[in-house]
Amino acid sequence: MKIFGVVVTTLLFLLLGTGISVYAQDQRDDARQEEDKAKQDDKAAKQDEKKDQEVRRDDKEVRHDEKVEQNEHHEAVDEHRAEAQRIPDDKFRAHFGAGHRFRIGHPVIVAGRPQFSYGGYSFVMVDPWPVGWAYTDMVYVDFIDGAYYLINPVHPGVRVVVNVAL
Repeated sequence: MKIFGVVVTTLLFLLLGTGISVYAQDQRDDARQEEDKAKQDDKAAKQDEKKDQEVRRDDKEVRHDEKVEQNEHHEAVDEHRAEAQRIPDDKFRAHFGAGHRFRIGHPVIVAGRPQFSYGGYSFVMVDPWPVGWAYTDMVYVDFIDGAYYLINPVHPGVRVVVNVAL
């Protein structure tokens, strides 16, 4: 009987030892999984932060590019003002301004620039044709702040810089 008791006791210790060992292994596996998850979360957070920095940098570059384009546009307008031929005031009042509307039709391309004629003068478009404007819209040429503009009353606030062609 003593042998039976020793064998049973040994088996119980083995089973209990195995159970404790398995439990400890499970605890280590859980800890590793939590560490791995934390590392993945940190990695994802760093990637998100890097993406945010790239987006902010891209936004800054876009805003910078827009400012450069605006400056270039303003410089081009100033340059064209200096080069532009001026219509005498009496002829301008007789043929141009808000009271003298006309349709352009299709402008002619001369030296890579759209050009149209009205009131005995030819005009070269410095700015591109605005989206939403139709060639059949009624427009007029006005002189504002030292520059000529093509204006469409249907789209107030949008002006196209034009020069009098020589």
